[in-house]
Amino acid sequence: MNIFRPVFLSFMLLGGGFAITPPDSGYDRPILDSSTWERIPGDLVWNFGNMYQPCVRQVEDKEYPWRMWFFGWAHEDCNPGVPGCDSIYLARSRDLKAWEIYSGENRWDAEMQPEKWAPVLAADDKEYGSWHVGDPSVVIRNGQYFMAYSSTSKPGFRAMKNHNDGMILCVMGATSEDGIHWTRTQQPLLIEADNMLHAATEEGYTGDFHRPSLMWDEGKWRLWFDYWHPTRGVCMGYAENLGEFTDLEGFRILNAGQDALIYNWPNPEVIRANGKYYSYADPNGYPPRVGDKNAGWTSRALCEAESEDGIHWKINGFITPDTDSAACHVPQATLIEQDGKPFIYLFYATQRGGDPVFDYRYSRIRMIRRPVISR
Repeated sequence: MNIFRPVFLSFMLLGGGFAITPPDSGYDRPILDSSTWERIPGDLVWNFGNMYQPCVRQVEDKEYPWRMWFFGWAHEDCNPGVPGCDSIYLARSRDLKAWEIYSGENRWDAEMQPEKWAPVLAADDKEYGSWHVGDPSVVIRNGQYFMAYSSTSKPGFRAMKNHNDGMILCVMGATSEDGIHWTRTQQPLLIEADNMLHAATEEGYTGDFHRPSLMWDEGKWRLWFDYWHPTRGVCMGYAENLGEFTDLEGFRILNAGQDALIYNWPNPEVIRANGKYYSYADPNGYPPRVGDKNAGWTSRALCEAESEDGIHWKINGFITPDTDSAACHVPQATLIEQDGKPFIYLFYATQRGGDPVFDYRYSRIRMIRRPVISR
């Protein structure tokens, strides 16, 4: 299959002729007019070691109608005393601004004391789930919670050179009745085929399914995710499941390998609003600060794309990062009706940064919003 997806050209009438808009190259993307985004003041969750990927959903709870699943290291690096390394945590809120974090056995911490926080999902003894558990994406349907999340083996699992510390990466699933206690699916929702799983070199390799965005849409499960391509970097792929969420091998990959939906699109999130699909990610390509030795981190920024069907995408551009942070990464979106109008709320994490030693860890979770508008 050709490395480039079919070109869907858009035309603009100019002086009797047509100007062709070239396909997205993965780089040189525009910067949006960020005045359309309202920056909500204050931090939502903070004082932690390194946490991000805030997935916010509205629930049937009059007192606390909002839940946030997020992950990482609560108090210390790699969560000492918890199986594996990264784990998924849960918070609740009355108003989207003040949050309390689950601390086990019906206890909730409102004082941002991460040493008290208890994960709701951690590593297990499965080979592909013994180290990293994170990137939660939650759908609530018919009163039940469904989660797709990233799962990895411990470093050194695979003898592939220069490839993510030799880890196998996959997308796992879990279900819950309350959003706290989860039952994992019997096997990953997405995992590499055996010929890729045991590949001896990187040549021709595409895999490392990770960072899912789950949606129940038009009578089926839809799953966007990112994966590694040896020449195009981290790309967005797509899978569907026409049956039950927990069906063995229920998710079928439709776009991956050479056939990416979007090149250079790590940490993808997809949301549907007023019949259109919007995707958010944190690709590199945002103009870095001149002479910035940490441009690998700081040239990554939140970026928006839109689509009529969730498959064919147009890149809108970058959202200007917060001025008081080294970088803004790992977006998650929620559609919220307020005063009869739909708003896209975008939740993300801010990076610590610093000089002369740059700290890659994330220290705060924040949100911005904009009305749903036609472009």
